[in-house]
Amino acid sequence: MGYFVWVLIGFLLALLALRWQPRSNTLPAEQRQLVRIGALLGAIVGAYGLQLPPDLLGWSAPAPASLGGDTLPLGGRTVLGGLLGGWLGVELAKWRLGVRAATGGDFALPLALALCCGRLGCFTAGCCAGSACAAGWWATVDAAGVARWPVQLVEAGFHGGAAIVLAWAAKTRRAGDVRLLAYLAVYAVVRFLLEFWRQHPPIACGLSWHQWLAIVLFGFATGTCWARMRLAPA
Repeated sequence: MGYFVWVLIGFLLALLALRWQPRSNTLPAEQRQLVRIGALLGAIVGAYGLQLPPDLLGWSAPAPASLGGDTLPLGGRTVLGGLLGGWLGVELAKWRLGVRAATGGDFALPLALALCCGRLGCFTAGCCAGSACAAGWWATVDAAGVARWPVQLVEAGFHGGAAIVLAWAAKTRRAGDVRLLAYLAVYAVVRFLLEFWRQHPPIACGLSWHQWLAIVLFGFATGTCWARMRLAPA
């Protein structure tokens, strides 16, 4: 139950952040809501859909025995897939609405809060764990008494720190056009590195499926950021 409590806390904090922060775009309320719906639907499809290959082909670490397997509907999920799917959902919604303005700034802070709480939920549930390591003050211990790299807590700390920076940026109305892109690019690097201390097996070039997803996310974020800055008026 701890996982679901943390997910609920993250959802509520994300909603509060959406109401608290000044808007970084001037979309009408109806269009703004449709873009958010596109993000949500795309994130759900991406989180489940991009986890199917590793689940079916054995490219993902098994769920811990203490959980009795994956107990959520439809099987496993991946945060990276959710981010990529949410991005595509937003772009499709904007294309259908004829919107060309940047809209990601308003998603950055809510997303960081939600992911921070989500990773704390993973820690309490024992999922998404790091690989086994020598016991030490920095290590976490799972339900079976095995010392593991504290990757969930490290990632939660990253998102929590990012939320503080993004809250300041939102309040001071800074970098609205690239706020989300910068956050996702840095997260992609952090996640890529953390995967070396997780249990997912390599599938190509010594890299795991999730590391390849992180590379794709980094490419999208940095490429879009570069294009947006290039087109910005001097």
